[in-house]
Amino acid sequence: MDMLKTVREIGFFETGCNLVEVIASEDVQAKAGVVMPLPEQALVDSISDIADWLAAFGKEKYMFLSPEISIVDKLAERSSNHEAILLIPCDMDPEVKERLKANIPKSMKVSLLEEPYFPEGFYPGNGILVICGYLAGGRMMVLPETYRMIDHYSGFWGKKVFVPYVELEDAVRYDGWMEIGKDKISMMWRNE
Repeated sequence: MDMLKTVREIGFFETGCNLVEVIASEDVQAKAGVVMPLPEQALVDSISDIADWLAAFGKEKYMFLSPEISIVDKLAERSSNHEAILLIPCDMDPEVKERLKANIPKSMKVSLLEEPYFPEGFYPGNGILVICGYLAGGRMMVLPETYRMIDHYSGFWGKKVFVPYVELEDAVRYDGWMEIGKDKISMMWRNE
């Protein structure tokens, strides 16, 4: 079970929802808990609130730096007029791309965009960049490919929001994860 591979394929929130269902298993805790923070039931409950928060920005296009299928599903429930752009790393395996294409929600316009390309018609007035990872002691942590994409798309002058799938009180850094500076984002979702 390669949890980070699963995250790269279906996003933090979908992976987290799947983990919550089996989190009581010591085997799952041992394998998943080594590479990423383990989610709690609050994650499942917060997805609708996150979709509401994103929709409140009044944007038409949402560019996700990870394939957050669960959030896109909830956005689609709010309006089919929204468009989600799921940015995928240029080195993603073609088989994984095909599986991702098969899993994207059909209830709104969703497209896959391979880095380093920039989506057409995506402007600060109509678009928002959504970055997901985890929060550890106030530090925003992301996977290396997300870090690279944040740097590549830094020229986007619109809103860039960080949505943590887990908020840890301690500043725990899992192997391979990278911290992004607060200057890289405009706002952060906080589960209140």
